[in-house]
Amino acid sequence: MNSVAVKECECETATPSKTVSLAIATVPMQPWEQPYDPKTALKHGTIFPSLDLPFYVTGGNSHD
Repeated sequence: MNSVAVKECECETATPSKTVSLAIATVPMQPWEQPYDPKTALKHGTIFPSLDLPFYVTGGNSHD
């Protein structure tokens, strides 16, 4: 059986401190609004009009 000697690292570990925040999530409140009807919601990818944002892969017009 071969044994391999493992040398312990003398450097500091990259473990975050208990006092360091890695991230802070913020979620804004969304006021209630009249949702789209199911057919329109499926076409737009959301039921809420305020979340209907124009994301274009190659440009173009919204919802043509």
